[in-house]
Amino acid sequence: MKQSAISTPAYLGLYAALLLSVACNAFLDIRYDTFDREMFYWALVFGWTLYVGRSQSRRAKPPGTTWQKLTLVLGIILFLLLFIPLWGFPRAGLYFLAMLQASQNCVTVTRRQLNLGLLVSLTLVIFAAGDFHADWTMLFYLIPYVVAVIFTLVAEQIHVQNHDLQQTRLGRPGKQGQGLAILAATASVLILGFGLYLITPQVDWPYLEWRYGQTFPQHSGGDLERPGANNQAENGSKAKGSEAGEDQSPTSGGGQTLFPGNQWPTPATMRAAAGNRHLPKWQSAMIQKTADLTEATQQTLKPIIDLWELLKRWLVKHWLAVLLSLIGLMLLAILLAFAALLKELPWLNWLLMHCEYLRFGILPLHANGERGARQYYKAMARMLSVYDLSRPQAANTQEYLKLISRTRKELHPYAAGITALFEQARYGQGQVDHNSLAKMRVLYRETYRKLD
Repeated sequence: MKQSAISTPAYLGLYAALLLSVACNAFLDIRYDTFDREMFYWALVFGWTLYVGRSQSRRAKPPGTTWQKLTLVLGIILFLLLFIPLWGFPRAGLYFLAMLQASQNCVTVTRRQLNLGLLVSLTLVIFAAGDFHADWTMLFYLIPYVVAVIFTLVAEQIHVQNHDLQQTRLGRPGKQGQGLAILAATASVLILGFGLYLITPQVDWPYLEWRYGQTFPQHSGGDLERPGANNQAENGSKAKGSEAGEDQSPTSGGGQTLFPGNQWPTPATMRAAAGNRHLPKWQSAMIQKTADLTEATQQTLKPIIDLWELLKRWLVKHWLAVLLSLIGLMLLAILLAFAALLKELPWLNWLLMHCEYLRFGILPLHANGERGARQYYKAMARMLSVYDLSRPQAANTQEYLKLISRTRKELHPYAAGITALFEQARYGQGQVDHNSLAKMRVLYRETYRKLD
């Protein structure tokens, strides 16, 4: 079968993923006011190289291979003359990897090369998230990166399915339907992943490392108990090392982990981060709005939070009683389930039928009034169920009577009499007297004799 070309939405998703992965690394140096210029250059590099790769269509052609070599030469020059002097290792090697991927973009025409590009972007993101300058403000680039990766994978899978349908001549999906399918599938994956994240216990990040006998630049004395400790040393190159005395802003990390203590930042922390003059204006505005929304949500949910805290204190105080109550409920549920199972056993049904005949047929130990009529009707139904004439769950009394008449005609007079008296007692206006119950007893005894 002829292989399909990479879809345009997949190229757009790969472009967004690569650009956002580089943005995460450039964001580590946000305090040097070079973020906008770096992202502009990378946007041009990735945009042009992916445009060249998109124009190849299924097979790499000479224009693509030529641009691949030119981009590779440019990457080597930048690595030797710019990346190493400016950032040093390992950051220089990371940016050189990004340039290698840019050269690969010129001949990205297969799904394997597409997945390789996503893998390179993931490598860049992991490196940025593991840096000690990273903090929660990087989420403004990490979350869109996750969306871009899922969008790319979903778009390519849907494109492959549509191509297979066209090859087998089963249909020609429209572009609007394909776009809606991509958006719906991406949203479904994101919602499912977010739900699993919420219900999954998360690791407390500061305790992922050995806390004794190590010294890190971002922590004084290697104390990982203080993820917010201010660092004095910088991880940059000689060119940026001269600026190490610059003030440390909340966005620059200040020795924080990406998710300090695995806790959502407070509104005060958000506003402090939004006040950083190095941040892009759109990000500062979004952080301010997020802080306002978080504060308003906390005020709204304060009664619920107080009630939850009160409940936790009560549970701590009465944990033994709660545990015993849960065990009792579990035992009760087991007993009820066991009782429901026993009702389905033939031998137990047979035993109950004979016990009821002894109680209602031989010894008239029935109740008075309507309750007694119900007892006789249920006893008749149990007796018939022993002889494979069980009453269907959805059947009313008349439907059950017709079933009895079709199966065992000799029982029709007795079953019809008991049914009529039961309906009169259950739905009639008058009271059920002793004579009606005595008549039901006689009919019940005759039914037993006929069956026996």
